[in-house]
Amino acid sequence: MFPATATDEVLPAAAPRDDAAGRPRGAVDGFDPLTGIEGWALAAGAPADTVRIELTVGADAFAFAQTGLPRPDLGPGSLAGFRFAPEVFARLAKLAPHRGTLAVGVRVADADRTLPADCALPATVAECVAAWRSAVLGAKRFDEASPAKGDRLLARLSAFRLEAQSLAGKPLRPFSDNEVGRIDALHLASEGQLWFVGSMKRGMEPEFPAVVADRRKIPAGVAILHYERQDLPLSEVGVIGVMDTSWTPPPAADDGFVYVGRNGQFHLRYGAHTKLLRTEAFLAAYGQVQAVAGGRNADAIAAVLGSAANWLPGAAAAAGILAEGSVDRLLAVPGFGCIAEGWAVSPARRVETFHLKIGDCVMVADDAATEFRARPDLQSAFGGGASVTQRAGFVAVLRGALPASTGGAPLLRIVHADGSMAVSRVEPKALRLLDFVADGEELLRLYPSLRHEPFYPALLDAVRRMLDARAAEPLAFGAPMAARRLIVIRLPAERSNLRLVFDRLARHLPDLDASIGVALVADQGAGRSEALLQFHELKARVATPLSLFALPHEFDAVDELPFILTRLGAERFVHVGRGVVLTAEGWREAATSLFRRGHFVDRFEIVDENGLPDRVDGALSAACFGWSVPALLGWSLDAPRFLRGVFGGNALPETPGFDRVLPACAARIERAKPSRLADMIDADLALAGSRKDAA
Repeated sequence: MFPATATDEVLPAAAPRDDAAGRPRGAVDGFDPLTGIEGWALAAGAPADTVRIELTVGADAFAFAQTGLPRPDLGPGSLAGFRFAPEVFARLAKLAPHRGTLAVGVRVADADRTLPADCALPATVAECVAAWRSAVLGAKRFDEASPAKGDRLLARLSAFRLEAQSLAGKPLRPFSDNEVGRIDALHLASEGQLWFVGSMKRGMEPEFPAVVADRRKIPAGVAILHYERQDLPLSEVGVIGVMDTSWTPPPAADDGFVYVGRNGQFHLRYGAHTKLLRTEAFLAAYGQVQAVAGGRNADAIAAVLGSAANWLPGAAAAAGILAEGSVDRLLAVPGFGCIAEGWAVSPARRVETFHLKIGDCVMVADDAATEFRARPDLQSAFGGGASVTQRAGFVAVLRGALPASTGGAPLLRIVHADGSMAVSRVEPKALRLLDFVADGEELLRLYPSLRHEPFYPALLDAVRRMLDARAAEPLAFGAPMAARRLIVIRLPAERSNLRLVFDRLARHLPDLDASIGVALVADQGAGRSEALLQFHELKARVATPLSLFALPHEFDAVDELPFILTRLGAERFVHVGRGVVLTAEGWREAATSLFRRGHFVDRFEIVDENGLPDRVDGALSAACFGWSVPALLGWSLDAPRFLRGVFGGNALPETPGFDRVLPACAARIERAKPSRLADMIDADLALAGSRKDAA
């Protein structure tokens, strides 16, 4: 192969060449409903010129792009790439239904040249829209969080251990020139997990398979972190490592070797100089080097060590350390950790911080969010002076990747300033999931300045993940009845209000057009059975297509609208939120909105019990609005979610001159639970969403 000259054009092997007419060439080589349509194009005879690209629907140009994006695969400095942004799919979805069969293509503007597709590009508008809808719903569905760093490291070590089995079948020899380090101390943490302290040559891989030679060959997977040691030559570093192995070192070991490397050509030496460390001694050694240790595995090894550390209640008392503690209140937030209120008394040592273990999850107190308080009520129990209980009470945020399905009795570890620790059991009844609506005042009592606490951004992220997990396709009662035009009504909680809603439905449904359906959304609260009974009675009396869904939560169903509308095949809808009913004028306007063309929002004004615009929860909000389904799907992909489902306008798009405001079309008959915390968090989620849109 010869190097290309300055005039050579480097093209992919499959790139189409100039044809006889000298037309531009290129290809479409990327299609993703969430990232757009990508490709490349070069002008014939002038590869550096910008090429204008058209996305076509039928024979007409629908969207435009131009080259200018880097394409290093076409040559150094090539800017022949182009991309149609993913917003083009939302525009395609807004086309009239009869245009769904039109072909979709990509061509060079002002040239009779359609670019070939090197990827699975849908052939028609309908296929593009179907792929986009599927991708939007898939992106909205919550994916379980990936395993924690410690779990991922253990999985890799297990794979290395399996790989080392093939090494164990090879002849291994400890050539002196291939000695890369020595093991000075070992600590058997648990069955299958062995820690070691020693030294190694610089430049060794942080993870590798290994074989322990101790009268037989034992496969292992090893991960290390390194740190500088003054007593070693410059070519070596200190290491702390963990092995996944079945090897149990004897109390007094003879000289032996741990063969490392992909072919087992290097080795570590252990022998009579190698000590066996107790848990406390090993943890002390690890604690001394943790702050200065380097390597990409530092956090993962710390996570593995934390889950395997000593959590035996009473071990401190056996060692002569007097320390007692308890947790009175333990509020769990999956993916974030716990917020704890309790007490810890250690007369002879200063309490520094706290660790908490629930199941396999170990959490560490955030020092910046830990507050100590006086607990004079403990004076009679512990005696001594007031100083014993002066800072015995504590409020702390214990951070960790707490899984939603965690189990096991909580254990509190009290950590003293000198590094000693004591473990106390926590009453299981003290632990409960934090309800950001119902428990808001309780959390604000513990942290009155919550919004300004350093952990608040992480708490907001945990709330977002919780809301993502909550947004799922609701359960349908019976067979849902499809309808192109749909009124979605979130049923109220109070039984009297529930009967009022069904009474108005029975009065107004006979006047609706036959193409209009109604989807009712209940929850699993006290009104569930009443809603089911009233639904079947109403269904027997009217011809309107009726469907009933149930949510696992008690809040509004804005986040679930894409699932409901897609399942029922709706094209336009009117959403009536919880605690809101349509007035007589509202029913007429709802029917008009469902037959409206275009993709702009109809906002139904909500009035209070006095007939005035609702100033408490907002007169114009996402609690009552009409829209098109394609527009909703495009908006919902990046729309903020809220604790009670609705907050103000829910960041619905505003198009002055095209949106409609329909006065006095809905009435408020029930209000959501008041919660200062929920209002604060929802306001911050809305603010973050508006900043993202602005960016």
